[in-house]
Amino acid sequence: MAEEQLDAAATNGQDSQQASMALQHVFLKDCSFEAPGALGLDQAQGQPDMNMNLSQRVNQHGDDRYEVVLTVTVTAKQGEATAFIAEVHYGGVFQLQGFSEQQLPYVINVHCPNVLYPYARAQISTLISAGGFFSPPLQPINFEAIFAQRVSEQQQQGADSAPDGAADGPATQ
Repeated sequence: MAEEQLDAAATNGQDSQQASMALQHVFLKDCSFEAPGALGLDQAQGQPDMNMNLSQRVNQHGDDRYEVVLTVTVTAKQGEATAFIAEVHYGGVFQLQGFSEQQLPYVINVHCPNVLYPYARAQISTLISAGGFFSPPLQPINFEAIFAQRVSEQQQQGADSAPDGAADGPATQ
């Protein structure tokens, strides 16, 4: 039955290639740890407040190879003093085949960071511990929700910047 479907797709001129994502290489691209205010911290006030920021960079290498670099930055402050800044750039080379133009941004912005984040999270924890600070476990990230929020914001900005009435009608090119 499956062979009949493949044959039918081939005879109809359809591409029978299925979408696939293959991780070719994972690597630590860069990392840094700074503790500018470590000596001035008041231990009586407990651990510093931590803030985590994420960013991502994508470089295309050929038709279907992508280097995705996930950057995780953790900044800890106690009052106004910065206790430490830990930053990790973790990269992966992904072979992405058979995805449509509509599917590719989702794969690059959701699936690829989901693969890279556990590596980056482990490295951040190691840096913070090596710097002499307690590192609470960094929680999993819902990259799908982040992607959906970005898409929604882009659509909203597009609607806001459109001339009056243009956002209600069909888009013209």
